[in-house]
Parts: sequence; structure tokens; C-alpha cells
Amino acid sequence: MLALPLAAALGAALLFLVQPVAARFVLPWFGGAPAVWTTSMLFFQALLLLGYAAAHAIETRFGGRGVRVHLALVGVALLTLPITPSAETLAGAPPTLRLLAVLGLSVGLPYLVLATVAPTVQARAAAADHHLPYRLYAWSNAGSIVGLLLHPLVFEPALGAIDQTRLWSAAFAGFAVLYALALWRARRGEAPAPPPAHRPPSAGDRLVWIGLSAAGSLLLLAVTEALSLDLSVTPVLWVLPLLLYLLTYVICFGDPRWADRRVFGPLGGLAMVGLVVLLHRGYAAHWLTQVGGYGAALFLGCMMVHGELVRARPHPAHLTGYYLWSSFGGALGGLFAAVVAPLIFPLHLELHVAVLLCWALYAVAWLRERRRHAPFASLSGARALAVTLGVVLAVGLGADAWRRIRGGAELYRSFFGVLQVKRYPLPSGRAVVNLLDGRISHGFQYADDDRRREPTAYFVRHSGVGKVLSRPGPPRHVGVVGLGVGTLAAYCRPGDTFRFYEINPDVERVARTRFTFLGDAPGEVEVVIGDGRLSLAAEAPRAYDVLVLDAFSGDAIPTHLLTHEAVSLYLGHLAPGGVLAVNVSNLHADLARVVRAHAASFGLTVRRVRAKAKSPLGAYFSDWMLLAREAATLEGIGEPPEADTPVVAWTDDHAPLLAILR
Repeated sequence: MLALPLAAALGAALLFLVQPVAARFVLPWFGGAPAVWTTSMLFFQALLLLGYAAAHAIETRFGGRGVRVHLALVGVALLTLPITPSAETLAGAPPTLRLLAVLGLSVGLPYLVLATVAPTVQARAAAADHHLPYRLYAWSNAGSIVGLLLHPLVFEPALGAIDQTRLWSAAFAGFAVLYALALWRARRGEAPAPPPAHRPPSAGDRLVWIGLSAAGSLLLLAVTEALSLDLSVTPVLWVLPLLLYLLTYVICFGDPRWADRRVFGPLGGLAMVGLVVLLHRGYAAHWLTQVGGYGAALFLGCMMVHGELVRARPHPAHLTGYYLWSSFGGALGGLFAAVVAPLIFPLHLELHVAVLLCWALYAVAWLRERRRHAPFASLSGARALAVTLGVVLAVGLGADAWRRIRGGAELYRSFFGVLQVKRYPLPSGRAVVNLLDGRISHGFQYADDDRRREPTAYFVRHSGVGKVLSRPGPPRHVGVVGLGVGTLAAYCRPGDTFRFYEINPDVERVARTRFTFLGDAPGEVEVVIGDGRLSLAAEAPRAYDVLVLDAFSGDAIPTHLLTHEAVSLYLGHLAPGGVLAVNVSNLHADLARVVRAHAASFGLTVRRVRAKAKSPLGAYFSDWMLLAREAATLEGIGEPPEADTPVVAWTDDHAPLLAILR
């Protein structure tokens, strides 16, 4: 029966390898938004549920005779290879719908087949010799971990995006042959009958399976989104949380004793309290602190709920149903994170809900278990401990949510993130209006008529971009990737044309209705809605005198906007004496090393300007890199960048994040 565990391991490896492969492929098409991964995970979890449902239905109705149905599914999936997505799928549709359609048409059928493998293999193994098959699930998840590790260690460093999809497709074809042979050999035998005194799973049991799975899934997605918002939207930060999540399945299903409540209950509680502290520090925390804190809370929280999930498993006669309802819970967690939460929460509060849900479900399971083993013992102390920690978590998380929303902020949430518009009164009786994207200020404006055209924040006159745009001269054609509040329109003079590229329609709405930079500009101001890079690629060369790159979401790194291919595109839109101004301000990453690599590759002159601007909202530190084809273009502006660190070249196929983290 060696073919069955091999098929389970290989199928699981391909199942999880394809997730970062596909999502990384389509990421630039959707502006590098954190929601790309959350929505992709919803797609994969929903398809996993469908695969488990298919496996359950086939096994329940046909038993060993259902092998022919599985083989037919494998054959149809092979006809859809390779899995390379198409950018033309539902062009112009809402981003969530379009992303789901892109994934469905490219990887849908192969992924559906892979989703049936784990329950089918375990059911066939149980039918063959009636042994308890749950440990096979641990090996299946171990295969998943190997598949995930292949992406950052092998696929991403060595292969381009298209080659990744082709190699995965070839591996799937090889798996299909192995899977078909394994199933054909195991086609005889029926599921083991439960003992006479066996109690079948109740509706309550199924609700427990659903709840525990949903809590772990939601915690995974919420932690991944939090890391993406403050660090970068990149496969590295997708794979790491998913690895920790799967590792808990390997441990818990390998042997339930390894998920000892006496160990993981206290550790999980402490990790969740630490997570509350980390949320209060926000993006200011060092990236290692963020990765470590979020990772610990995810691992220990999932050990708690998945430990309870494995302790609640039924007899192998109900194995496929157990996986079906568990996967339903996982899909519910994904649905809540990707669809429901953006509709009901004005801010990113999914992590707050996930932490409270994990602790509540764990505490209930823990108290029930204590009651079962000691029915006459007093549980007052245990209840007090569970409730006390729950109250501490609820108060800490509620305080964090209130801290973000206080002051009567106007909130806008969409696929591309969360915007907040806040008005701060000044002692003089005047006020400033500030825009936050995530937890990072994206510009502010003085509300009084005397100062409302004054450039502020990262764009003051002594900043790098301010020095370039303040120079006298004839009317200019200026392009800006990233609108913010439209502050750079303050530099617009009569005869100038400023063209802003902005992916989030809410940003334009806010810039036009809550700020006046665009409306006050004496020249021509245009706003193009769409990803800046894709919009520029679709246009004829515009010969910009200045092209500004300032498209950040929160403090995340806009990887796809800073690759070699992207810079080549920008240079194609630059006039002969033009300047490319890149905002490299970032708390966690030294983006200047990437820009220096591009400057050397294209033979450009580069200057760096660091500036500090005082404001009623605190100090704004800006860091700009200015690039031009001729040294004379930047004469008198900035200094050559330091060369004390090696450059890091980013391409569309390979953009290493860890190499530039501080």
C-alpha cells in the first residue's frame, strides 16, 4: 500500500504549492493589494470544500466502485493543463469577481482533483485493512509543508512566473499517473463498520468541527493580512503563516498527545495577550518583532483549536464526513475574512475576532473536558481563569479598535484596503485634515484658506520631489503613480498638466471631496483609475518631464512597481531631460538598494534627498531617490546615495524581500 501514502503526500504538496504559484502570478494584475491573497485563499478553501464533498459523496455512494469516477475527474483535469492564468479573463469586472474567475479557469479542475485526494486515500486505506487512518492526514499535511517550502526555496529563486506554472503542470501530470495506479490497486474493500455501541456524530459534533476549523482558518488569514499590510504583499509572507498553520495539523494529527492542553493552553493565552500589545505598537514594531509575534500567536492559537479538533474526531466509518464538515468550517473562515468582514467592519478587525473566537472555543472545549473527567468537581476556578483572560483580550482588542476609529473618522473600505479621513483641530482655532491608508498617513492639508495650497507631509518644498517640482521653467507634463490626497497638485502652475494614476477609486473620491489640492490647481489635472504600471503600459509614451512613483499602501512595499521591467516602462514614458522620482520612505526596508540597482542597470544618474518636515501631526520623514539620464538634470539637488550596502536587483520573476529588510 505504499502507493497510497505517496499519492497522499505528492497530492498535498501540489495542492499547497499551487496556491503561492497562482496568486503570485496574478498579483500585479490587481495592484499588489493584500486582498489578493485573502481572496485567493477563499477560492482555494471553497474548492477544497467542494473536493471533500465530492470525495464524501463518491465514497458513501459507491465505495470502492467509485474509483472510476475519480479517474474520470483526473482525466478531465489533465485536459486543462497548463495552469497559466490569462489576464483577459473578465477584464473590467469587479476585482474580487475577476480574481475568482481567473483562478477558477486556470487552476480550478486540477485543484479540485487534488482536494479529493486526502479523504479518498484515507478511506481506501481504511477499507483495505481497517486500521485507523488519521495518521495519514498528518503525513498528508507534511507533504503540504514540503510543497510550500518548494516555492520560496526552489520555484521563486530559480523560475519565472510562467515557468513555475509549466513545471507545476508537468508535476501534476506525473501525480495523476501515480494516483490512478494507487486507486486502481485499492479499488476493492468497503469502509470499516463501527462497533455496535458506537454513537454516530451528532449535529453538535458537526458544529464543533465547523467552529474549530473556522477559527483556525480565520486566524491564519487575519495574521497574513496584518503582516502584508505593514510589511509587504509577497509570497514569503504568505507561505510562512501557512506553514505554521499546517505544522499544527501535522503535530495534532500525528499524535493528539502532542497537543497537550497543559502546555498549549497557557502558552496560547500568553501569545494572544502579546498579540494585543503588538497591535497597539502597530507598524512601528520592528519587522522581526512583527513576524515573531504574529507567528507565535498563529501557531499557538492553531495548536489550541486544532488540538480540540483532533480530539473530537469520529470513528473512521465517518471519516469523509468529518473532513467535509471541517473543510466547511475552513471555507467559512475564508468567506468571513474575504467577503463578510469588509462589508460589516469599517476597519481591519478580522484579527480581533479571530483571537476572541479561538480563545472562546478552546475555553469551552477545555471546560467540557474537565467536566467529563471530573463530573462532580468544582469548575469555578477554571471558569474564572477562562473568563478573566477572555475579558483581558476583549478589553485590549476593543481598546485597539477604538484607538483607530476615535475622533469621528470617515471610513472607506474596499478590496484595496481601508482609508480614514480625520480632522484635527489646532490651538489656533484652525484645523488639519489627514488621510490614513491602513495606519500610515498619506498626506494632510491645512483647512484654512491661507495655507490650503501649501505642500505638506512627505512632499514639502525641501523634500526630494519638492525640490524637483519647485524649479522654475516652462510648463511641464508631470505623471504621478499614487494619488493620496493630491498634495503634489500644489506644485501645478498655469499651463502644467498633472496626470495621477490611482488604483483605488475611493482615494480619488476622498481627494476630490475632502481635500482641495486637485480643485485648486491652476493647470490641468487628470486622474486615471487603475494600477499605475498597467495603465502606463496601455498608453502611448507621454514624455513626462517628471514621473513620480509614490504608490504605497500602508507601509507595505509595492514590489511589482519597483522591478527592472517596471523601471524600463517608466523610462519609456520619460522625456529626454526628465526625472524619475521614487519615494523610498519605509520603516522596515531599504528600498534605496533596489533603486540603486536599477540606476546602475540603466546607466542613470541618481541622487538621494532625505528631509524632515514638522507638522501639527508630528514629524514626517521622507526619503526620495531621483533618477535622470543626464547628470546635469539633477545638478544642485541631493547627494549621491551611499554605496555601503550591496544593491539588490528586483525583476518581475524574482524580487527578494528578505535581502532588503533592516
